Amino acid sequence: MTEILFGYDHILLRAEYRTPDLHRHLASHLILGLTGKLSCVVAGETFSAEGLAIASDAEHTVYGDAGDLLLYLFDATGPVSRRLSAGLLAGRLYAVLDGDTVRRLRDAWTSCGGQLSAADMRLLSCCDLAGEAAGVDERIDAVLRFLERCETVPKNIMEQLCAQTHLSQSRLSHLFSEQMGIPLNRYLVLDKMKKGYLHYQRTGSITKASVSAGFDSPSHFAAVCKRMFGLSFSELIKS
Repeated sequence: MTEILFGYDHILLRAEYRTPDLHRHLASHLILGLTGKLSCVVAGETFSAEGLAIASDAEHTVYGDAGDLLLYLFDATGPVSRRLSAGLLAGRLYAVLDGDTVRRLRDAWTSCGGQLSAADMRLLSCCDLAGEAAGVDERIDAVLRFLERCETVPKNIMEQLCAQTHLSQSRLSHLFSEQMGIPLNRYLVLDKMKKGYLHYQRTGSITKASVSAGFDSPSHFAAVCKRMFGLSFSELIKS
């Protein structure tokens, strides 16, 4: 059974994450095997590890050989992802966690009684990922806050964002990429996927969740999930 906790700029899952297909997306990762090693393929390299960090947009698949794993997905525009890139990853596509870090993370998880909400910030602190957000251009901050308030990502979202920032579409896209390091159109797909998860958590219906988030159909929602996570949405929930 999968358990999911939604934070402002990240998602934390506890799951038996079994053999997903190779995939890539704009979220960076922190992954911990709770009881054993993980089988990993990242950027064409195959290895085993008890925990690792993966950069945004690196092709990968990771699954637990035995027992559950904890999986963080960090919004690539958020402060946690930027700290991960500057710290543990240090500009690399992935980094294997050392034994001391793995022990600290497992101890923090155990001390919180296996509760996602209680463990979230403690786990991030173990890796020096908790803290205040760095400042960004006020217009990009307005975009991120506007999207956070939206329940859906409609077809005319670019027109709405341009109206919010008083920028042309080309200028807004350029500024977003410059500030965040990722294309705005790809970020909107990630945000729509996140909203789909949130709607599913509220309704328990993939059909309602996909339409409410702004996808054309449940099959479109499923296809994007498969492309981004290597598993269909139904497979992820059942994993």
